[in-house]
Amino acid sequence: MKKFCILILLLAGYSSFGQSRKEAFKFIDSIFHDSACQFEIAEFDFPADIRDILLRFNNSLAANQDWFKQYAAHVPAGQSLPYDERFGITREEYGRIRNMDKVHPALKVVDTQKITILRENGKISFKGEGDGRILDYLEFYIDKNELIFAGDTIPFVPGINTSAAATAYGLSDGYTWRSEKTDAGKTLQAGQLTARVVEIDLGIHGPGNKPLLRIQYQDMENGVNRANLDLAGYIH
Repeated sequence: MKKFCILILLLAGYSSFGQSRKEAFKFIDSIFHDSACQFEIAEFDFPADIRDILLRFNNSLAANQDWFKQYAAHVPAGQSLPYDERFGITREEYGRIRNMDKVHPALKVVDTQKITILRENGKISFKGEGDGRILDYLEFYIDKNELIFAGDTIPFVPGINTSAAATAYGLSDGYTWRSEKTDAGKTLQAGQLTARVVEIDLGIHGPGNKPLLRIQYQDMENGVNRANLDLAGYIH
């Protein structure tokens, strides 16, 4: 189901909220105040007919990876992909999944991991287990208003442009940090592309007003995927 999440986020557009970096770190400080928390890993719970469309769409893209990489590379960031017959679904079916960002499919908890919260000298870091170990790479410096992921400082997106995540996940009062490094200017060949994308989204989700953390991490070297992760979970 994680691949379906990535597809929906890829198809969605952009939305924004007027939030500041200072407010974001106040929010972080308030939700990670204990010595531990539960990370409830959540996935989209799509209706059966939508799952069938997404499965055929995903299988078609998997069978045409080289074509799709080149096709997607020519679409400006923030714009949804124009329909193509090689998607393996009809134009009408494609319209349905493109509109999923307006439906806000329900999220269901599929696993729960314990996360240890480490606070020291204005720094918040984590020690996780299972899929929650991805949080080990995440560090918040409250005094400096900085977010570090895997050793890199990830810029805060002012105004907050949470891109597709806020829309698809139905986040409110959300915040986004994003870093994108690519050598696309050096080569037009998808098979030679080197790129790294990190996006962290944190906000309030659903009628229960539960904090939701989403981490997207993609790492490609010379056209080969080294990492492709899109993980979301409630902080409880």
